[in-house]
Amino acid sequence: MKKLFVSVPMRGRTEEAIRASIEKMKKIAEICEGEALELIDTYIEDNPPENIPNQGVWYLAKSLEMLAEADVFIGIDDSWNWKGCEAENSIASAYGIKNYRIRAEYVIDNYNALLNSVCEEAVPTNL
Repeated sequence: MKKLFVSVPMRGRTEEAIRASIEKMKKIAEICEGEALELIDTYIEDNPPENIPNQGVWYLAKSLEMLAEADVFIGIDDSWNWKGCEAENSIASAYGIKNYRIRAEYVIDNYNALLNSVCEEAVPTNL
């Protein structure tokens, strides 16, 4: 059975919301592939060691270990808003992993509100 890697934004979302998006994306990938796929569980429950200054890179490294096992990749189309998702998308393409992209608002409830909250975090307040 082919293994599926699902790349989905996690920052600012509950585990329940993340897993719901993963399941939606899995169903879409299975329709595209025309067969059942084995899901690589990309939800990382571990926390980085306290001495890690860039925790996002630690999480990305863990997900890339899992991506190495994938036959098929599905991610969000507008991943530029999410650094880890963008990196995963780029790496899957660069290494020839069969991939699909889906618009985020199709698989993430309240996507616009989530995007706005993330963008507000990114805007410097001292300007």
